[in-house]
Amino acid sequence: MAQTSAQKCYICTEKNGVFYCYECLHALCAVCRERHDKVPALSGHTIVDINVIDLSNVQSDKYRCNTHEKDFLYYCAKCSDLICGKCVTSSHKGHSFSDISEIVSEKRKAAQTALQKLKSKIEALSSVEDTVRGKHLEKLQFDGQVVINDIESTFEELHTFTKSKKDIKKLEVEDNERIEQQSIELFLKNTGLIHDRYDKVFTALQNILCEKHDITFYKFYNAIDKDVTFLDDIPKEPMLPCVPSLDKTTLYTEILEYIQSKVDTRICKNCITQEKKLVDIVEEKKQLERDVDDITAKLNAESNEVKRLSISIEEMQTKYTMKQEENNSLSKEMKLLKERSISDTHISKSAVNGSGRSGRRRRSRYQGNDEDWTQVISTPTSSIIRLLSPPRAITTTSQHDNFICTECHSSNPSSAKFCKYCGSAV
Repeated sequence: MAQTSAQKCYICTEKNGVFYCYECLHALCAVCRERHDKVPALSGHTIVDINVIDLSNVQSDKYRCNTHEKDFLYYCAKCSDLICGKCVTSSHKGHSFSDISEIVSEKRKAAQTALQKLKSKIEALSSVEDTVRGKHLEKLQFDGQVVINDIESTFEELHTFTKSKKDIKKLEVEDNERIEQQSIELFLKNTGLIHDRYDKVFTALQNILCEKHDITFYKFYNAIDKDVTFLDDIPKEPMLPCVPSLDKTTLYTEILEYIQSKVDTRICKNCITQEKKLVDIVEEKKQLERDVDDITAKLNAESNEVKRLSISIEEMQTKYTMKQEENNSLSKEMKLLKERSISDTHISKSAVNGSGRSGRRRRSRYQGNDEDWTQVISTPTSSIIRLLSPPRAITTTSQHDNFICTECHSSNPSSAKFCKYCGSAV
């Protein structure tokens, strides 16, 4: 942690220290830093700017060996800890150790790798933050505004509908009031006419009562009496005007039907028959889908069975081909054996008779005397075939002057020209 230096130079003790030597654990001014570097024994010390380090941590005891109070010089690989020179011959004796610079180099590489990984993760986090801050917030605001507009338009529609219903209900009341008012006005008008006639007759009777002349009174009275007779009856008081009260149930029902019309997607809302047909069609569609799924499953199972049978057929065809090849091979061997058997029969006959071209050929090939030839022709046919074949090596032993026949592995005298057991030629 950077801080302003308040320490004096350890060497000159006058100027403020601007550098710090980790090995000397002292502050140095610029001039004394140059003197310090000229000392060969101090040339490898680590010197840094004093303003970029935390002196409270650097000057603490954790940079020295707690046991021997010496500077750390080595790194113990077994204990994974820093040790001083005395630790090498005491508590860490026999342990493998190395210079601190080596382990620090490895740790620096590990720190660099960790730094790169953290940098990549920080970049990824920044990208996520930018995306969320830009895209998500923008989408949130946009979607929120869309919903708010939808709410306002919905309530505007609802308000418009309710307002229209309110106007209709008010208009109904006003129409009823106008009709009732016209009826009352008509009643009052008729009643006024009747009242006027009564007033006229009443006035006429008052006037005629003032007439002193009898004949005049009589004539006028008869005329007025007719008017009194034909006067209309006094109309009865009409019923009080009735203003229909608000049918809230009907109003709420109409509002609910309007709201239901906004959320109901049925084809026909007022036709129960069509609605039932639609329900039946939907149910039939679901049943058909289930049937299709069942048939598809069966077809898949049959397809798998066909594949399995096809594989079995291919395996059987392969086995059949192999058996055919074996049969062909056996047929060839049988044919060859048959030919050899016929040939052996002919050779045997020729050898026994001692005549014929084959017998003469075998006799000409044999270089022995007649007695030996007689022994040859008395041997079995297989031995004769061996006789006519090129000579084979005979294994002999040096201890007893005998030879071992390579055909039957029997011991024979060294002077014999044929094996006395199988008849093979020497």
